[in-house]
Amino acid sequence: MKTLLRYDRENPSAAIRTLLLLFALCHLIMVPFAGDFTFEGLARIMYAECGLVTDTIVTGGLGATFMNAFLVTLLCIGAIQFSGGPFGGTAVASTCMTAGFAFFGINPVNMLPVLIGTYLYSLLNKDPFSKNVNIGIFACCTGPIVQYMFVHGGFSMPLNILLGILCGIICGLLVTPCAVSTAKAHDGTNLYNGGFASGLILIGMSAFLKGFGYTFESAFTWYTDKKLMIVLFLCVLFLLWFLIGFELNGRSFKELMTLGKRTGWRCDFIHLDGLGAAMMNMSVLGWIAVVYILVIGGDFSGPVLSGIYSIFAFGTIGKHFKNIVSVMAGIVLLSFVSEWSLRDPAVQFSILLSTCVCPISGRFGPFWGMLAGMVHISIVRQSGSFHSWLNLYNNGFAGGIAATLMHSLALVFEKGKEE
Repeated sequence: MKTLLRYDRENPSAAIRTLLLLFALCHLIMVPFAGDFTFEGLARIMYAECGLVTDTIVTGGLGATFMNAFLVTLLCIGAIQFSGGPFGGTAVASTCMTAGFAFFGINPVNMLPVLIGTYLYSLLNKDPFSKNVNIGIFACCTGPIVQYMFVHGGFSMPLNILLGILCGIICGLLVTPCAVSTAKAHDGTNLYNGGFASGLILIGMSAFLKGFGYTFESAFTWYTDKKLMIVLFLCVLFLLWFLIGFELNGRSFKELMTLGKRTGWRCDFIHLDGLGAAMMNMSVLGWIAVVYILVIGGDFSGPVLSGIYSIFAFGTIGKHFKNIVSVMAGIVLLSFVSEWSLRDPAVQFSILLSTCVCPISGRFGPFWGMLAGMVHISIVRQSGSFHSWLNLYNNGFAGGIAATLMHSLALVFEKGKEE
């Protein structure tokens, strides 16, 4: 820990890797406290069909899900380490967000084919794997198509597994180049650009598979137990993260206040404001998400946890305690005149994930942030069927559409501001 607290601000990679390993360890520690871990439950998570909306805690139990989050985090760290790339803000975001979706469909089995596909793309394009590894980790949101083929491939088990692996590799090959184009569409105002690109790829793949008689249906499982245990875990995790960040920041809040004045558009807070300030920002975001779910009387289900982790994760590259509020406020206001409620399961986690469009708020102002939130929640409630409920980052897909629309409209009335 002393080595961590003396990290090199100009080259924080080693310290970030240590912190991510600590993050993984926190989930491993929770496995015995959950009290229901079985290898059978872990196997169900690895093999059972998943998609929108499948709660991994219901599939395999809370203990097995914490173990899954531990393994997923280790795989992300291992992939970045193998690539030879640095651990920076994007590495923290990709790792922590993917760990969150270990509660909502991602596991090492459906990740590996996608990462292999990204590695193959790097070889074919003569890129260093380090250039593409983080988008490859984000692309693991396509994992449901891997497990769908495992279960519904229509052949013997070995052939089904082979088909699933092939589908995952294809996703890994295609998402990276697609993400370059989709980022241009919204000019970086959708932080979940990997989800946008993945949604487009899965629209094409699911349409192709339907031509061979495959059918896709939405699912719904939702966990509601052990709320106190999960809340305590999150609060302790975020407190630990804040205290370490406070120490790394020289026991000062100065850089955190500076961070809060940034737009969030094309911002790596670790590079701009230091690792300590970014960690404190992550913690504050996590607490905002937890308090919000408690206030509305929501559930700490797997999908909701994925939303909380996603807010926490992107506290390094775009989200902060000011620019997410207007997006969430827009959705809250819209709920008063809409037929849906803030306590509807899909809305509970979608409002957290909707903060992917927060650079709209930071760049053009709170009014545009509120409008972006309203547009996003309206789209995301319909967009799952576009990609046959196979894209776990459906909010990133909807966020890409919403950000493209709102960015184009805002440019007509406002002058974009760069930091």
